[in-house]
Amino acid sequence: MSTEARYAFEGGRAYVQSPIDDMESFYWTAVWATLNNTKSLSTTKQEEKWKRWLDDSGAHARTAVKDGIEKLAFSNQLRRECSPFLAVMAPMLHKWWDLLKRMSGQWVDEWKPVEAGPPLPKELLFHKFAYKVVMDIKLY
Repeated sequence: MSTEARYAFEGGRAYVQSPIDDMESFYWTAVWATLNNTKSLSTTKQEEKWKRWLDDSGAHARTAVKDGIEKLAFSNQLRRECSPFLAVMAPMLHKWWDLLKRMSGQWVDEWKPVEAGPPLPKELLFHKFAYKVVMDIKLY
């Protein structure tokens, strides 16, 4: 679940889920799958801690996992110390998160003018962003 959708759900408030939320939810699924890859020959204590933090699902825990992956993406030394699969995935996951944050800002800017209007422009904007996110993902 995306961070904003989770906050809304936990706070009991209404929330319009966007294509950005869907892609962020998929991001967290990819992080979970990377950390829980059973084909990895070994995992570090840090990776085991991240797995537990993701299971906790609190916002602070998820932020710590994302920040740890970001550090891995920029450090060859750290990537040598983690599981091989995470070493390969960390740079891609970092790029994906950066794209999501950039697109999130664009979504907010484009959603505001159509939010109170008729359904068709909203639907078209949803489709536009869904395609835009998929087309802009150039992870390698």
